[in-house]
Amino acid sequence: MAIVDSPNSGLNFCQGTWAEMGPNVFEAIRYFGSRQKIVYVHFRNVIGHVPSFREAFVNTGDVNMFEALKLYKEVGFAGFLMDDHVPHLDDDTDWGHRSRAYAFGYIQALLEVVNGSA
Repeated sequence: MAIVDSPNSGLNFCQGTWAEMGPNVFEAIRYFGSRQKIVYVHFRNVIGHVPSFREAFVNTGDVNMFEALKLYKEVGFAGFLMDDHVPHLDDDTDWGHRSRAYAFGYIQALLEVVNGSA
């Protein structure tokens, strides 16, 4: 993006990956979001940092997901928000249907609160 500044380029912003790298995920959201460079968000959470981290449910990791979603709204993010990796539950499918259903429900609830429709 620094080489060619184009309104047609943007990020699939993996919030979990940024969180794995350290405590600067909110700075990254603000930096790229304020420049309208976030197109997609993998809205996931982790516990720990590289080299020792693990997937977490959206509400149990190190990142305050409510604050993150408020920040996406503040910077004018208008792209796609989706879950990504989810922890595996016993007796779940390989794709993680139960874990994903939980993540989708939690994300939907957060969206309703942040957007004032709850």
